[in-house]
Amino acid sequence: MKTKVLFFLIFFGTTITLVAQTAADALRYSRVFYSGTARFNGIGGAFGAVGADFSSLATNPAGIGLYKGSEVTLTIAPNVGTSNSIYNGTEASNNRVNFGMGNFGFILNIKPMSKPGSSVVKSLNFGFGFNRQNDFNNRISIQGKNMHNSLMQSYVNTLNDNGVRPGDIMNTYPFDIGLAWDTYLIDTTRGSYYCDAAYGGVLQRKTIATYGSMNELDFSMGGNLGDKVYFGLTIGVPSINYYENNTYEESSIKDTIPNFLSLTYNYNLQTKGTGVNIKFGLIYRPFDWMRIGASIHTPTWYTNMHDEWFGSMQSNFKITSWNATSYSPLGYYDYRLRTPFRAMGSVAFIIGQYGMVSADYEYVDYSQARFNSNNDSYTDVNRQISSNYKSWGNIRFGTEWCLGNFRIRGGFAYFSNPYTGTAANTNNTEKYQASGGFGYRSRYFFADVTYVWTRTQENYYLYDASMVPPAQLTLSTHSVLTTIGFRF
Repeated sequence: MKTKVLFFLIFFGTTITLVAQTAADALRYSRVFYSGTARFNGIGGAFGAVGADFSSLATNPAGIGLYKGSEVTLTIAPNVGTSNSIYNGTEASNNRVNFGMGNFGFILNIKPMSKPGSSVVKSLNFGFGFNRQNDFNNRISIQGKNMHNSLMQSYVNTLNDNGVRPGDIMNTYPFDIGLAWDTYLIDTTRGSYYCDAAYGGVLQRKTIATYGSMNELDFSMGGNLGDKVYFGLTIGVPSINYYENNTYEESSIKDTIPNFLSLTYNYNLQTKGTGVNIKFGLIYRPFDWMRIGASIHTPTWYTNMHDEWFGSMQSNFKITSWNATSYSPLGYYDYRLRTPFRAMGSVAFIIGQYGMVSADYEYVDYSQARFNSNNDSYTDVNRQISSNYKSWGNIRFGTEWCLGNFRIRGGFAYFSNPYTGTAANTNNTEKYQASGGFGYRSRYFFADVTYVWTRTQENYYLYDASMVPPAQLTLSTHSVLTTIGFRF
């Protein structure tokens, strides 16, 4: 048994740089689930050919061209994220309540100086504000008995397979295996490593709490050409704030385990970054009852991504003198990320003064995402991104009907599974969204309320996928968005 224990204050006086980004991180920041105003969400986000809503600046900027006046909007968006898991036949659930803002925006409408009807340019509009693009707030619990192996055994396999010498463990694996080694959960004899719970007999629990969001500042301009063609350009400045707190626990439930009682492993990650992209869009109105929209989004270039992470491990044994706690150093890394190009096509049918029906199709190839930095080419991770993800698309439908000054809305959206090949056999993160709401609109004021339900399923592995079955996760979000706006 080792005798060295590393203390919190010692480690937090130092830092270690290490490449920790994965293909899953690239996907997390490449998938965009547009939010924003209650009206936008009320028809499922299918605003690409409708326009005249601030959130359309983030999908088809040509929507700014349909504004006939100036306005300011504000959206609050509280939500409840719920999770359910099944692992080795045991069910667990958890939830998290979050209060956030969906959008804030300002539109300035400028009429031409020439006489009415004498100019092709009917109006120019300028917009500024932000739209939410992703919400990371959730809490997941996983629990179940494992009678075959343990996290410690996966660590042992890594050390034995790679022939790591005892003196190199802490430097090679300072954030996980090194902590287990330093708290006596792994030991060595006759040139190989072993652990107490090699054949399972443990109750395993994990809680994953995520926080933060992706928000985008949008700077837009556009116009109306002859009430037939509408154009728009948006410079988007998205920002990422992502926090993840993991707590993994194992406790002995088998009398034959020699000394081990329990372990607790904590891991924390923080990611921040700011990027830039450009969006250009057009809307064409061939008939009063029909609008056709199209837009192109350049990749988003995140040039200042920054990760920080650290971990800790606690062990408990029948021999209390072996109980130990170890803390990792603070890991950090600066890098760059490029997310995929996007293209959208839209159509809307305007049914007189009674309502409308609209649909959007979004093309995005997640295999195009790429990491890079000054110190690393990310060859292996980028190869995983290319082979694990695919090109597919997302579909949004919506409708709105008028009852005097009141509006009734409904919408649906489908976000396809981004995985391909062998990765698709174990991962399917299709996302479904349904929404409904109502609103009131007068000449100078409007208010909208929308309920949005989303659901996705995915598999989550506590550790080595060859050793444990996946925990089957069902994640749902319930959001109520309220928008108020003023026209002038």
